[in-house]
Amino acid sequence: MSEKKFGNINPEDMEVEDKAPKTVREKKFDEKNYLNVKLKEVEDSKTLRIRLLPIEENGTPWKIIYMHTVKVPNEISKNGWKSYVCLKKTDEIDHNHFGDKCPFCEMNHLAYVEMTKAISDVERERWKKISLENNAKPVCVCRCIERGKEDEGPKFWKFTVRDDGKDPKNVITELYKSRRDDSIEDAKLENNGTLPEDFVPTNIMDVFEGRDLKVTINRVYDKEGRPTNKTSISIVDYEKSRPLGTEEQIEKWLTDSKKWSDVFVVKPYDYLDVIVNGEIPFYSKPKGKWVAKSTVDKENDIVENDRQEADKKATEEIKKAEEEAANASEYCEESEDDLPF
Repeated sequence: MSEKKFGNINPEDMEVEDKAPKTVREKKFDEKNYLNVKLKEVEDSKTLRIRLLPIEENGTPWKIIYMHTVKVPNEISKNGWKSYVCLKKTDEIDHNHFGDKCPFCEMNHLAYVEMTKAISDVERERWKKISLENNAKPVCVCRCIERGKEDEGPKFWKFTVRDDGKDPKNVITELYKSRRDDSIEDAKLENNGTLPEDFVPTNIMDVFEGRDLKVTINRVYDKEGRPTNKTSISIVDYEKSRPLGTEEQIEKWLTDSKKWSDVFVVKPYDYLDVIVNGEIPFYSKPKGKWVAKSTVDKENDIVENDRQEADKKATEEIKKAEEEAANASEYCEESEDDLPF
């Protein structure tokens, strides 16, 4: 096989901080880019079969980013919660464009300062709660292929990193170590306590000789036996090793240029500043930024937005007609769909 952009997964590099250069890419949103681990309302359990892929130009299948999970109006998210990429703590976003300030982090710091100055316990607890609500949490993004849906290409799976180590990243790492150590012990038993010179430990994450992972999602029930919106995830490896695919498929998936930052949208500071104040963002073209919808002067903002949009479409139609008449290059209007996560 020819030299690959990404190469194979090297478990020794899985904890190494990525230092790859940061690039800006056009954002394309497609549900096929995401590993769907959510259960439908009528489902109590489901199983996915996946195979890990290296996520960057190193030997790791995952990337740690930081996100704020906050309460939002139901108009933004039906369940009342939404996660946003932290502009301050997350690498590999365009900081030249977005900056490195985050309104959630600013609120977190402000609340912490107020908490230290609070006189009463009630006031102290109130500021503590606000501080914790706006704290950035580490989130792991994993790159993989979903079996049975190989035609959809590489997918990204996002999950919270847990302090107790029960998140998929830690579970898979421990599973890898267990299978590796078992293979070493077996080899020693078969070779009078020593390892053969050509011995290679089992690597379940190897794209050529590794194993698929069985991911089972189960709904969590409360003490009264009633279903909740929470789920638990268990991960085991399948017994047999198998290649990720044909050499042609592997080459295509390994060199796929799609990055986590191409599929998880990063919102600008002014948008997040509206969210942190519990409002609904509205993009005001006259002001050239996101503002709270409740503060919008409908007569000026919306009418002006409609007028500018109409002017834009009229200009595009004229341009399209001119290009078609001149047999110029094909006209294509870009669209961007924001996929909630």
